[in-house]
Amino acid sequence: MNTTKRPIVTGIDGSGEALDAVRWAGRAARLRDVPLEIVHALDFPALLAGGVVPPPEEMKDTLRAHGQRYLRAAQEIAEAQGTTAVTTRLDPDRAAQALIEASRTAALVVVGSGGRGRLTGLLAGSVASAVGAHAACDVVVVRGDSWDDPEVADRPVVAGIDGSEPSARILAAAVAEARARKTRLVVVHASADEPRPETEPHLDPQAATEAGEQLLGELTGEHEAGGITVERVVVRGHPRRELIERSATAQLVVLGDRGRGGFPGLLLGSTGQALLHNAACPVYLVRTVS
Repeated sequence: MNTTKRPIVTGIDGSGEALDAVRWAGRAARLRDVPLEIVHALDFPALLAGGVVPPPEEMKDTLRAHGQRYLRAAQEIAEAQGTTAVTTRLDPDRAAQALIEASRTAALVVVGSGGRGRLTGLLAGSVASAVGAHAACDVVVVRGDSWDDPEVADRPVVAGIDGSEPSARILAAAVAEARARKTRLVVVHASADEPRPETEPHLDPQAATEAGEQLLGELTGEHEAGGITVERVVVRGHPRRELIERSATAQLVVLGDRGRGGFPGLLLGSTGQALLHNAACPVYLVRTVS
């Protein structure tokens, strides 16, 4: 084990969704041969009476004791996935802030799709949304009810490629995941994206399909000899709809945290937001801006 590698970081709050994230993160750490760090946020800022009066130490001690129990249980779950280098940490901050800060030195942050304090009707938890938008590294949001089933190992990794500048980075992450999981990779380009600026030339459907095939051929050509099967798919459809549908038969969907139509200040692309709320499997968001 090379413990000098950047760790995978995951958060635990005692919820079932967080335990799913620990299981997924534990397996990912084993596949990558990297350490795993499990963080429990104590959320002391929420206890400030009137925003200024700190809580009594007895209350803090109780929260620490609960947090240590959560961490011990999470560590046992992680080690059961074959992860050998597991560390745990209590953080006094709020969950999202603690994980975003940890992302500065992490290889990957893994979060559950919801958690304690989730508002009724909120499909992707506020922590998952905040970390997906603000983390300094790639983020995985563990979604779906069947990702842990044994037969899921035979499902492909699906990558959404839109032709934007970060497409090569997204593809590289997807290839690495497919290789680690010893499964095939399906690279999808949906050519009927959002309306194009008037300055861009309009392509008829046949030309758009040919352009998409050329794009995927150029991007994937160098990877096909790398020991995995790569399937290229060009469709006339909206990316979010296509990727959501394919997530039902995938073990992981990989895409960029911002899309081709992104603009300065856009924290998470519309396709990423849609997948965080509706995907049937874990979603891997590749950090595309530094």
